Formats: sequence, C-alpha cells, structure tokens
Amino acid sequence: MRIGLDFGTTNSGAAMFDGERVHLFPLDRASHAPTVMRSTLYVTRDHQVFIGQEAIGTYYQQNIGRASRMMRQYVGEIELTFGVVESVKGYPGGPATFVRDVYVLVDELTPGRLLRSLKSGLATGYRGTTMFDRYYELEDLIAIYLREVRQRVEAHTGQAVDGVVLGRPVNFVGSEEEADNERAEGRLRRAAEKAGFREVAFELEPVAAALYYELTAHRPQNVVVFDFGGGTLDVTVMRIGEPGRRQVFATGGVGIAGDTFDQRIIERLMLDHFGRGSTWGEDGAPFPTQYTDTLVHWQTIPELNRPETLRFLRLAQIAGSHPARVRALESLLVNNYAIRLIDEVERAKIALSATHFALIALAGDDINVWQPLTRSQFEALIADIARRVEACLLDTLARSGLGVSEIDTVVRTGGSAQIPCFVEMLERIFGPQKVVLSDAFSSVTAGLAVRAAGTRD
Repeated sequence: MRIGLDFGTTNSGAAMFDGERVHLFPLDRASHAPTVMRSTLYVTRDHQVFIGQEAIGTYYQQNIGRASRMMRQYVGEIELTFGVVESVKGYPGGPATFVRDVYVLVDELTPGRLLRSLKSGLATGYRGTTMFDRYYELEDLIAIYLREVRQRVEAHTGQAVDGVVLGRPVNFVGSEEEADNERAEGRLRRAAEKAGFREVAFELEPVAAALYYELTAHRPQNVVVFDFGGGTLDVTVMRIGEPGRRQVFATGGVGIAGDTFDQRIIERLMLDHFGRGSTWGEDGAPFPTQYTDTLVHWQTIPELNRPETLRFLRLAQIAGSHPARVRALESLLVNNYAIRLIDEVERAKIALSATHFALIALAGDDINVWQPLTRSQFEALIADIARRVEACLLDTLARSGLGVSEIDTVVRTGGSAQIPCFVEMLERIFGPQKVVLSDAFSSVTAGLAVRAAGTRD
C-alpha cells in the first residue's frame, strides 16, 4: 500500500485515496481529532518513546513540579594551543599546548526529553542530540516518529505500507538557498527510509492541497493555494481541473508561520511576568535580558536551569524591584512549567481566530500569570510579519504571469490561514467570493494521498 503522509512542523497526518474518496487514518486516539497528530516526540531515560498527545501528556506527568539535581558530567577533552609572545633568555618562546577535561552540567533526575518542531531543523546545521548517553541524529528522531505512523496505519488497515508520498514546503524553515532545500529533502528522505518506507516520493505541500481541492472542482480553474501552517507559508499558483493539462505557474514561500507568532507573543507580552523590566542590586541595574530572552525559544530554556543562574535569581529576589516576578522565573525553570506556558500561548492565539479576546493563564508554585490578549493587539504584534506574507503572495502571483482577475479561486489551508487578518488580506486582494476554506489540517494530507494513488495526472 502507498499512502500520503504530511509530516508537519506542528501536526501530522496520513491518508490513502481509493480513486473516489480520501480515507484519513486515526493516528492519535488520545487526541480530540484522531486524524491529526501532534509532531511531538518524548524519549524517556530508558529510551522508551511516546509520540503525539501521549508524548505531551507523559512529559507533563513526569516533569511538572519534579525536583532537579544538577551534576557535572564528563564529555571529553579539548586541546588548546597558544602562541607565546615573550622570549626566554633571548630565545623566542614556542607555542604552548594544554589539554583540559570538559564537563557539562546535566540534571540527573530528568526522566525524559520532549522534542517538538523537528521538521524545522532539516535545512539548518543541526545534526542531532545526545539523550541519556545515546546520540540521535535528526534523521533518527524523525524516523522514530515516521516509523510509528507507518505501524499505526498498518495496524489500522491490516496491510503493509511500503510506499509514501511526503509533503515538503516550498522553502524549509531556515533555508537560504535552493541547496538548503535539497539538503533538507534529502535528510527527510533518509528518515523515511530508516522508518521502513521502501519507496519515497515528494510533493510540494501547496500543490497537494490543490490536488485535494481539485476533487471537488467542477471546471478548469486557475487557483492560488495559500498554505499557512505551524512552520512555513507556502504559496502556489496553478491550473487545475483539466486532465493532462495541470500546470504549476509559480511557487513561493517563507519560513515563518504559527511558531513565529507564538514566539512574538512571548517576546512582547510574557517576559515582563518573569523579571524583564525590573531592576536589582543597590545601583538598580537592569535585570539581565539573557535570563528572559531565552524563554522565547523553548529548546534553550533548559540551559537556564543551572546552579549559577538560580543563585543569581535568588539574589535578585532579595535585592530587586520585583521579587515576585523573578520568583516566578525561578519556578518556571525549577518546576518545568515552560512547555505549559508555550502551550497556553498557542491556545490563546488559536482562540483569537474565533473571538476578539483570549486569556493566557498559568498557575503553579509561585506563578500566577494572567495576561489578556485581544485580536487587535495580536495583529499589531505581527504586523511586520503580515507585510512579509503579503509581499510573498504578490511576488508569487507576479512570477506566475497571471493577474488578479485571472485567478478563479483562492484556497486557504493550514492553521495560520484561519487568522482573521490573513483571511481579510486574501479577500481584499482577490475578492471575498473567490476565497474558499479547504480542510485546515488535512487538505495537504489528503492531496498527498491523491498523489500517492497515482490515479490523477
């Protein structure tokens, strides 16, 4: 059996097409939408693996409020060579070489590691990570996730899955040139092969969304696909609906999407709750931004949970202008509330697509965050990003050689495509009657299944 598989930055899905209809597979029974699974991996100390909603739930269960104990761990040695400038008894000194042991601080009570947005590392120099004395390449981590998806599909259908069509963005996150995209696709191919797929093919994600829309199109059309998800914006202008004459006129994209919006909310609104803007010491020195800016990127937050950081935070509580905020930061680190904070920010952002007001709330030991967020406030926070999105859309349209009046339909899909300011942008440019909503979280998956079936040109 050959399936379509959308391995997304935030969510993933798998499906097959029988020539008449698309069948989405229930990959995550623990999710409120079983056919949409979070692209999340949790690896325990004994290398047991959980994915999807179960990964998040297990992380919370094992980590929230647990104790930490930092210890020095030997990782190897480095050789340092220094040139010596001075002379000895009139003779020039030669270079001096020293060998030093290298240690890092690790939390020996850590029960596991949570990994998110793995797809975002494919076009970057990120190679992998060591977890509990075992090194995992990025391809290994993605393969673990994809293998579990394959096995769940096989368990559901009772058939072996040997072929897959994977979606890929026009431009991967972090890509600066086409060589980066080619390298990222190659790494994703290797991960799929490690996961047990013998035949691996790729399709651009916005093209896949167009293939799904084409199933319900009753006439030939020029379409713009606006695929805006958790990691990237992808735009495609193409002709559909004519067997044998489908044509892609232009593609474009940028590596910004839902994750970027979450980071912007944290950066602009949440850091004051954890000490930013306060002062400490007799001279009233500004609270160091290094301790708050790290919260913007969840991957680097564990680096703050170090003895020297905690010593400073306790000092800043004694001799600082806002001790409760600094105490909240200490609790966020010590009690592992950071992922919950990020999830609350994402939840509020999603809510603003349906309402004009949302609340970011986080309660725990020495933490009581209550941050209102309005839709207009959110739109102001991302105004510069919205301009980049519109510029990308218009550039792709211009390169297609088609004018606005020649576009019959604009298909929007992906979680970020539900944000009202982007819906309004599309309707302003093309007219509200042309803008249609495809399945927000499964249209790419469905289109990949259509491509995998090979029944359409």
